[in-house]
Amino acid sequence: MKFWKTKSLIALGVGVSAYALIVPAFGQDAPESLLPEGFNDPVAPAPAPPPPPPAASPTPSAPANGTPSAPAAPSTDREAALDGDIDEFDIGSMEFEDIPPEYELPPQARRSLAQVGPLTPDNGGYGEEAFAGADGRYISRLMRELDAPGPSRWMHISLRRAVLSQVPTPNGVAAPDWIAERAWLLLRMGEVDGARMLVQRVDSDRHTPKLYAVAMQTSLATVDISGFCPLVTGARRNAESPAWIMADAICAGLGGESARATAQMSSIRNADLTNGFDVRLGDRAVNAGGSSRAIPIDWTGVEQLNAWRFGIANATGADIPETVYATAGRQVAAWRARTPTIDLADRIAPARTAAVLGVLSNQALVSMYSALLAELDPAAIPGSTTDILRTAYVEPSEGERIAAMRTLWTEQSGGDGRYAGLILTARAAARIQPAEDHIDAARELISAMMSVGLDLQAVRWAPMVDDGDSNDAWALLAVGAPQPVVDISFGRLEDYASEAGSAGRHRSRLLAAALAGLGRLDADEISDADSAFGLRIDEEDIWSRQLERVARGRRVGLVALISAIGMQADSWSGIPPRHLYHIVRAYRLAGREAEARMIAAEAVTRA
Repeated sequence: MKFWKTKSLIALGVGVSAYALIVPAFGQDAPESLLPEGFNDPVAPAPAPPPPPPAASPTPSAPANGTPSAPAAPSTDREAALDGDIDEFDIGSMEFEDIPPEYELPPQARRSLAQVGPLTPDNGGYGEEAFAGADGRYISRLMRELDAPGPSRWMHISLRRAVLSQVPTPNGVAAPDWIAERAWLLLRMGEVDGARMLVQRVDSDRHTPKLYAVAMQTSLATVDISGFCPLVTGARRNAESPAWIMADAICAGLGGESARATAQMSSIRNADLTNGFDVRLGDRAVNAGGSSRAIPIDWTGVEQLNAWRFGIANATGADIPETVYATAGRQVAAWRARTPTIDLADRIAPARTAAVLGVLSNQALVSMYSALLAELDPAAIPGSTTDILRTAYVEPSEGERIAAMRTLWTEQSGGDGRYAGLILTARAAARIQPAEDHIDAARELISAMMSVGLDLQAVRWAPMVDDGDSNDAWALLAVGAPQPVVDISFGRLEDYASEAGSAGRHRSRLLAAALAGLGRLDADEISDADSAFGLRIDEEDIWSRQLERVARGRRVGLVALISAIGMQADSWSGIPPRHLYHIVRAYRLAGREAEARMIAAEAVTRA
């Protein structure tokens, strides 16, 4: 859990409104204190707001593509209605723009920074108005201090779409610094390819000190040590840091200037500018074109894995021990999952974590397992996870496919392990025809489909689960379906809570909050649920007021960012129901009900 300390106040203008910026600092225990000090402050009752704008009608996305070692999805299969969802979009397939050296940039070749971002409304972006009206210093500070990655896969997906949207530079910040803040947040989320796209949009001679720093972090996270070479000269003019001096030496070594490279590394050692371990890694990189592997790396005593160590070690083939990986944040698992210098078998576990975070899609994860099949000893294939996954997708018998999926859902302990199994089997689950014979697997099958946004396939189970039982399958459809397809009432909610018992108390409260936020309970039922479950949804503070305002203005980028501020915890067990209510409601008011529903379904699945 996290708690916050006030550092500064910066005004944010949205229309005629003024917003306070409060900056996060520390971590905490109490689940109701996710917000910065000041965001929790109550506010005077506001006049009744105008009626919310009608929610945009969800539009099903294109049919799912086939996945390796699995049959193509039927043509009637459709993705969730996310207006260009990029959850199942492989961002790594987009083209990168190389940074040319400074002297190769004639005026007509300079890239405009008027609007930067690879995502437009046509391919999943939130549009150029996503952050409109907000002071750039406010947005930048929120991005910089946001604790990422967060506990929600679907919040991650929405925040990624916001940060990668093609938007203009807001007032109050320079364009390169605005790009740097976005890229830095993406790196902390584990989205290294997205960060690289933004950084490489800026010509080398337009970098600011902040962008130079983020550009180096990006090159290291992508294990592309030659990527910072065009920036070395300009970066060293701005800051003579040990990292950039060693980067200069590495680039000299890569360019065949071994004498200059050796001299620079010697000067770093003689000046005692940094620790010996990182210098030794630098020596290994300087010799990357020759005898780098002759320079051994001993990780004994290394207490923290940072970007320099991750990037240089993986670029030069120095194996990083699991104990050292364990010192890093979860986002490093996403970096690791896409690092080609690491053996594929060693990238599977990080890839599962990356899928849970929201970085990798179902298709990307299934493709990695499929590629692993070619590397397995034929004798080791039977009974392997890859073999079970193939059974889950292609076995003729639906009963045997479900049995295989059950194995994948339970093969790893812990909530994240189970959720990774659900993501892995999502499209296999979508191929199971609803039937009474399979009703005991309905909860997991629907959870799997909802984990990647296959809501239209999931609603086919509504007739099977809407028979008066108020179980998790009912709860998932109650919040996740595009339109109500099961009976939803306060009575059914009470029955669900009774069946869930004390162990499911938090999940029941989140469900009540989500149904209220989605407007799927009437006013009297919302009042009853508020009282019965202690939701406190009528309490207002600065955070909830800000979220309401940007939602009514349909500033979806701000909705995603401010929502993420309210969802900073280690897991779903730390998310207050009141926060979920405001987040779900905000997305709905902003015309993004699909995201609201998927966040709500994830809460029911993972709490």
